Amino acid sequence: MDSQPTPPGWDNDPLTRYLDDARGNQFATFANKRSEVIDLITIDGMFRKLLDGALNPRPFVPMGFLLRAHSAYLSAVGAVMAGQAYESQALLRVCLEQGAYAHYIGDDKARYELWLNRHDSPATMQAVREEFTYGKVSRHLTDADAKLGSVYKTLYERTIDRGAHPNVMGTSLSSKFLDLEDGGKQILAIYLQGEGLLLDGGLKAAAQVGLWVLRIAQSIYPARVQAVGIQYQLADMLERF
Repeated sequence: MDSQPTPPGWDNDPLTRYLDDARGNQFATFANKRSEVIDLITIDGMFRKLLDGALNPRPFVPMGFLLRAHSAYLSAVGAVMAGQAYESQALLRVCLEQGAYAHYIGDDKARYELWLNRHDSPATMQAVREEFTYGKVSRHLTDADAKLGSVYKTLYERTIDRGAHPNVMGTSLSSKFLDLEDGGKQILAIYLQGEGLLLDGGLKAAAQVGLWVLRIAQSIYPARVQAVGIQYQLADMLERF
């Protein structure tokens, strides 16, 4: 999309000023964290090579979950680069879960039909809840590939701790507690993080999650990964992360 002048009224309220600040942070991250951003761009490029123009993939269903994983990856990267360290964790969790579901359903038609019919009745909704638990999905991954399963658990739990759930670690990392002169307390919630460990950690986490999903894709579609020529680049980046 071509750059357009801002519409009348933009920047006249706190919401649009916040959005401008977030965009400014993305520019700053791009300029000041070049190697980290290049890694994220490279991961996006591998996603696009894998997904763009994939005709009649076999199995068919997982490709849809991988498309949504890529979309979540892009959203997470945007949030991280904007300094939305806390909020990006929920998006990284979505990315992980989309990849995990792609693997869990695979070519299992019965499991896919169950997932597809979730909203047919209270009974089917309950059946989906019982079938698609974190425990079952993670065990399925571990049974297929111990390393993939182990990394999934680590990355998933990290997102939960850092903001995908309202837990103490994520909240405290994105807050400041001030002692006032009158003896009172003030809580400052940091919406947009600047330079520091949280930005660095968020950039690394986004890369790790994106690479994990690509490794999942490779396990499902090894021929496709080889055909588009990303297997060596993926292996090199997995070694570094």
